[in-house]
Amino acid sequence: GVAADGPEAGKVLWKTSAWNHSVVAPSPVCMPNGKIFMTAGYGAGSMSLQLSESGGQFSIKVLQVYPPRDGLACEQQTPIYWQEHLFGVSPKDGGSLRNQFLCVDPSDCKKIVWSSGPTKRFGLGPYLLADNKFFLLDDEGTLTIMKPSTSKYIELDQVKVIPDGADAWAPLALADGYLLLRDSKKMVCVDMNKR
Repeated sequence: GVAADGPEAGKVLWKTSAWNHSVVAPSPVCMPNGKIFMTAGYGAGSMSLQLSESGGQFSIKVLQVYPPRDGLACEQQTPIYWQEHLFGVSPKDGGSLRNQFLCVDPSDCKKIVWSSGPTKRFGLGPYLLADNKFFLLDDEGTLTIMKPSTSKYIELDQVKVIPDGADAWAPLALADGYLLLRDSKKMVCVDMNKR
């Protein structure tokens, strides 16, 4: 952890050697009360941490470490924290939850609250939360829109937005009502303002 501003900007405030993986795409998720969730693909799984501060000194404690098949883990995208829950797409090595969209309780990220189910798999699934909806693009270019919920998977709509889509892994971008999506060869812009 590095000081972001002030006279100590750039100073290392704390560090841990517990997370040592060569390929890490998702960013850490900072949650209330000093909790941090970290995840990566290629078998890395996930880790949750507790950050504490006393008198200007920081300490870090590992709360959970587990392989991808045992709870929420993400290979490519950063999980989203919403309504005191974490949401993300399980990686290909996620066991029976492989490529499903998951909701977990961050007090125990191995506790799955709900999943999208074995018939709703999303590959590496870029996703975002906007306008009180989850937007999730699967590997083949199909966009799924879900109602955010901490109790169950609620699909609102699904549409193929990239014909012949392949490897649609890039993060989604939303600006001024326009949603940008892409696969390995094409980029599409969807006007979300149109009804």
